[in-house]
Amino acid sequence: MIAQDKITSGFDIEMLMGEDYIKYLLLTSMETGTLPWFSISKTKDSFGNVIKTDHTFTHPPEELNEKRLYPVHPDFVGNEHPFLDLVTTVYSAQEDEFKVTILTDNELGSNIRVKVYPSIITDTNNPAKIKKQIENVLSMNLDIKLGLSHDTPSEDGLIRNIKLKVELLDINGDLIIAAASFHDENGDPVFSKEDTLAKMKEDIDREAPFSMAGNGALQGIDIKIFPAEDEIPAAIGVYINLVLQKGPDKTDLFEQRGNVDDAQNFLPKDSKMAFGIPQASFSRLAKNLFQQMAVLKENSTTEYHYPLIDGDEEIGKIKGVSIYAETKQVNNGPIQFTNVLVIDIHGEYALNNLPDPDFNLRIRLIPKNKNGLMEFDIDVDLSLSPLAKLIVILLEIALTIAMPYLGATLLLFTVAAIPIAEYVFAKKAADKADGQLDNSSFLDALPHKLVIERRRWDPLYNTLHQLEIKADNIAVNNLGFAFSGGDIFVGRRFEPLDNTVIRSEVRDSVNHITGLHYRVADYNSFVNNDFQFIFPAVDRLPYTEVLPPQGFESFRIHLTNDQIQERVDAKNRLLKSIPYQPKRIDLQDGQIFKIMAASDLELAEIKNTARSLLRNELTAQNGAAYRTKAITELTAELGRTPDETEIKDRVKIFVDADIAVALPARFEKELDLRMTFDLQPSEFAQLQKKELLVLGKEQLEIIEMKRDDGSHTIYYRDIRYHPSPEPQPSDNLLALPKYKS
Repeated sequence: MIAQDKITSGFDIEMLMGEDYIKYLLLTSMETGTLPWFSISKTKDSFGNVIKTDHTFTHPPEELNEKRLYPVHPDFVGNEHPFLDLVTTVYSAQEDEFKVTILTDNELGSNIRVKVYPSIITDTNNPAKIKKQIENVLSMNLDIKLGLSHDTPSEDGLIRNIKLKVELLDINGDLIIAAASFHDENGDPVFSKEDTLAKMKEDIDREAPFSMAGNGALQGIDIKIFPAEDEIPAAIGVYINLVLQKGPDKTDLFEQRGNVDDAQNFLPKDSKMAFGIPQASFSRLAKNLFQQMAVLKENSTTEYHYPLIDGDEEIGKIKGVSIYAETKQVNNGPIQFTNVLVIDIHGEYALNNLPDPDFNLRIRLIPKNKNGLMEFDIDVDLSLSPLAKLIVILLEIALTIAMPYLGATLLLFTVAAIPIAEYVFAKKAADKADGQLDNSSFLDALPHKLVIERRRWDPLYNTLHQLEIKADNIAVNNLGFAFSGGDIFVGRRFEPLDNTVIRSEVRDSVNHITGLHYRVADYNSFVNNDFQFIFPAVDRLPYTEVLPPQGFESFRIHLTNDQIQERVDAKNRLLKSIPYQPKRIDLQDGQIFKIMAASDLELAEIKNTARSLLRNELTAQNGAAYRTKAITELTAELGRTPDETEIKDRVKIFVDADIAVALPARFEKELDLRMTFDLQPSEFAQLQKKELLVLGKEQLEIIEMKRDDGSHTIYYRDIRYHPSPEPQPSDNLLALPKYKS
């Protein structure tokens, strides 16, 4: 078990990495090609001509083939390096291949030593002289300094751009000694340790984002090296203070806390890593979650409240948040911890002209091993106060008096439905909590799936390469929350790009939709590297073509219907349910023939473009007049000549006011120039049913009408419009501006 009483640094979070964990951290980077499978060294003469080229091959251990949670990219198999005819070894059978040893007193400052058994081929540029010098039999040590880097703390005291830094400081071992004895036909040495080290540093030295930093901002981070001692293995400790608010203002943070001098090594024997949150962190995490819900009161700059919001409507208030280890008691026996961490949100639901009932929404984080790997289940329990249940029943009794013929049925249904209603509300809350918590700094900091690299192998999604562990000890109790990792695996997950939108459809000769064009604005940034590379962990799905930028258009990816479905089936390879708003309609014979729509993302972009263009134009046209007016007003107000800062600030106010007036018309103009996506309502509905987009979310509903001849008519209807004998609001969809497709 984990010795939780040794989690004593005072930081919010502690993580210990054992030697095997660091080994697989490095192997994960080899899977992505960041650490090379082979390197090339060139010797030049005094004139700069290459006279000799040597290849050095690194061989990951054979056990890596059992540790991958994904298949190797098929194009990589058989192409691991270019000299398979001479060096037949791909994976090493050496028992200590890639063995990591943590160093504590290295004179050069290295803190880890990696043992490898490379292969060397010399004179690869000269077929007559090419020679295999050695293959996977002599070892070489790479002495590396593993550390953290980050930007200088900013004015708010936070550190950002936190990266894991790998720096090769020395090479040594049997292979280096043997290489020093190699001489050419003239008796000259063929190996230079200095040159080789310099070349290897080019391949190995790097900085990569450290995923435990969450969104990239922390209050504090530090490391500490622990040597092996008695039954406790060596480890490198990482200590983190999250950005936690103690008050409603974003800058009202808890004071810095923790000291690595107080840290202890709690890594269990035979475990690869360990993680711990002390009980003292629970109250800070709870306080932070509550304060992040604070909203400034209307017409105030200093007073806050904590509203419960459903969409745009305030439906209650949050009274407090607590985080604690769950307990249970069976048959009056001793109280036991269930190994579940509870986030308890206490609130009040608002009812008109009635007492407001309390509720407790408990989000339960349940750590467990699934399919051999650690996961977190999220369960939600919603409990209403007795008063809340009574109010529901009383309301239905009132209906009984008003409508006797329905009342009894409604009353019985209501009493029976209270648990069902709670479940439905809890399920919706669970879905929301799952998404919200997944983005929080708290769960980001849990290293059960530590992201080592984020790569863009495919235009439409990122691949997150990560270490995944099987937990051998999990403890959630009065001392805090802790677990350790036994077995380690290299895995990956996928993240569709949230800035992709559908720009237009592709049709065949009979006007059927055969595919879609997805916008990928940053395609050019990756086209010559990630989009071309082939390494073991690469994940890439097919697409038909890339359309280059043209006019207002960025790069677009043409996907056929089958390619779209393949990405949908593969999960997280394509952004789903992209929100679109109807902006124009083509009305024919009183019916909507086509709808022209723009995505929410594009609408925001176009508004920013319109605002920027207006600012430039108004400043160019009226700059002198704005300045004269500003000086006149400020002189009268201040009783002196204003300075340049005051003049600029006042001019900005004038410009902003004129922009506000002109923006709606300019926005419509820029929108008209950029809208290209129009479909028949039934076609939009088909894409919506496939969860590729949502048209008019919470404004439009899909209506499917079956005719007598068996055919179907599918169309959209404004949810505010319901035909009836009573007067109804107008159909806002029909009221949209018209265009001709």
